[in-house]
Amino acid sequence: MKVEKEQIYELQSTVSYLNQYNQLKPYAYQVLFEQMAERHLFNLDLNVDATMKYGLAWTLISMTVEVETPIEKGMNLYGSTWYSQHRGPYYRRELLFKDPHGNVMFQGTTHSVLLDIEKRSVFRKKEVPFPMHEPTELFLIESSPNFKMKESFELVSDQIVQPSFIDCLGHVNNCRYGEFVYDTFTDEEQKMLSSLKRMDINFLSELRPDDRFTMRKAVRENCLFFQGYNNTKDDVSFNIVMIFDK
Repeated sequence: MKVEKEQIYELQSTVSYLNQYNQLKPYAYQVLFEQMAERHLFNLDLNVDATMKYGLAWTLISMTVEVETPIEKGMNLYGSTWYSQHRGPYYRRELLFKDPHGNVMFQGTTHSVLLDIEKRSVFRKKEVPFPMHEPTELFLIESSPNFKMKESFELVSDQIVQPSFIDCLGHVNNCRYGEFVYDTFTDEEQKMLSSLKRMDINFLSELRPDDRFTMRKAVRENCLFFQGYNNTKDDVSFNIVMIFDK
């Protein structure tokens, strides 16, 4: 098999990823990575079908994206990804997307854990019960699996988890969180998306069927801050920060 980071996947930015101003919606970065990661983990025999044999599944804890160039409609993208670090329960993975000429469009990092499906808890044993290759210690950006926000938030919506939000792991799919955030954007903020430079997402606790949650938002200079609060469990479900060019 090829060296992991040398495996290239072709993807395309479709019209559904763009808003009415031809700006890429923020959750499209999550969707593009998810599509690439699923194909890649299948090739490594580390996809959900393989890990579920042991009652485990990869669960995203954080994602950081840095945007170099806005993505256009119908653009072919060439993505690569590699496992770069294992520290504590966190498995770090790099992601890199280029255009057909080899120019970097966006790059980033994810941190994942293995979720014990039955216990709904993080698998913390040092050795996993299935084969894992050694990490390629090449890091693209600075990133952490968690961060805290001290903003003064404004309540913008109150929602309940719908059946369509739930994926095969029995919780809200990570890409849905980006949709919840985008639905709070004003028209002016939607026009700003071509100047998005960095997005940090931190998933703190699961949203499960019928959970009630509120979306909270804060604006400061060239930054937008978002928080999803699980009212059913009385805890923060996720934090998202977006930084724009001034």
